Amino acid sequence: MSKANMLKKSKIQTFTPELVLEGNNKKFYTSEEENCLIMKFKDSIVLRNGTVFKMKGHGELRNKISTILFEYLRNFNLLTHYIKPIDETSMLVRKLNMIPIKVVVRNIAAGNFCDRFGIEKGTLLDQPVIELYYKNNSAQYPFVNEYHIYALHISTPEEIAMITRTASKINAILRSFFERRNLKFVDARFEFGILGDDIVLGDEISPRTCRIWDGETNEPLDFERVRLNMGNIRESYMEILRRISI
Repeated sequence: MSKANMLKKSKIQTFTPELVLEGNNKKFYTSEEENCLIMKFKDSIVLRNGTVFKMKGHGELRNKISTILFEYLRNFNLLTHYIKPIDETSMLVRKLNMIPIKVVVRNIAAGNFCDRFGIEKGTLLDQPVIELYYKNNSAQYPFVNEYHIYALHISTPEEIAMITRTASKINAILRSFFERRNLKFVDARFEFGILGDDIVLGDEISPRTCRIWDGETNEPLDFERVRLNMGNIRESYMEILRRISI
């Protein structure tokens, strides 16, 4: 082997991803791919109240479920930051300029939606409700409407129109996907970023960001089990993974 080839091989073998950003439930590392990052799912999650939840395999299950759902959305020509899986707990994603808005789409009344509007949990909504929350690094993301967003220069009317249309389309696709597997897609939290001139879905799609109930019993199979002290979190995630893998 020539000296040049040895040096080239050495460079490939010695590449070490560097930590770029660490959030409450994921880490982002540099990648050899241009304008891409390695998104690693953590087993531990820091909740808004500062409580730390940790479960062995939590990151792996979220990674696998997100991979299946991102790849399914790809069939509908929807733009996401997902490129491919890297290992059991990581995926390669496109680097986005994230918009600090959490988009919540609700199909069935649950959580604080019931408290705010006095609606019984489990009520099927006549049409999906889209809510916007400002990710301002506070303990509680404030609920905002379009006027707040424009006045605070968080985003533009064009971006918000595209975000809400895309979130609505993603919700319709995934809702149908889960229903065919006897699961209820109760609600979901989506986050978007900008890549060139495009609005792109980022973050994850998993039981951590979605409420998913059994289609017959309405039993939560998602992260809500932690909040309700129901236990069997891993088993519930694995049941979701089993059904969507069919």
